[in-house]
Amino acid sequence: MAEKKRRGLLLDDVLPQAQRAARSLLSLDPQEDVSASQKSLMTAAQDRQRIESEIRQTPWFKEFVAQYGEEPDLSENADYDYITAWGAGIRPERDPYDQNRYHWSSRTDEGVMLKKPGHSTLWKTHFMDQTGQNPDAIGIKTEQEAQEWLKSKKRK
Repeated sequence: MAEKKRRGLLLDDVLPQAQRAARSLLSLDPQEDVSASQKSLMTAAQDRQRIESEIRQTPWFKEFVAQYGEEPDLSENADYDYITAWGAGIRPERDPYDQNRYHWSSRTDEGVMLKKPGHSTLWKTHFMDQTGQNPDAIGIKTEQEAQEWLKSKKRK
């Protein structure tokens, strides 16, 4: 610590000073602390907890646990963005092509993709984008079958 003192300010002193300097350059109150952004983060975390709690109460959630023996991954690392979907008003709906089980939409109404790279049915979304057809409705069960179907259509 003595060495840090000899070099000037303590590292802990630098960040608050830099924040005050940035605020004064932006004509913000230099005395205002980061509480606004902290409050925003706290609100976002509370919203996420509330949404996760609401999702856990859905028939889809119960069906998922019964089918797979574990809870779905609702975290930010999941291969589907359940939080954004829920916030956009999307709710799981029965899919007649999958034994009438619940499924979530691939996109929001604004077109935001909810499936992330690595999602097991992302290929279906891309297939529907290309063809306008649900692969399940025409008997296509795998990504390889979809690719073969697309190639056969290009040859014609």
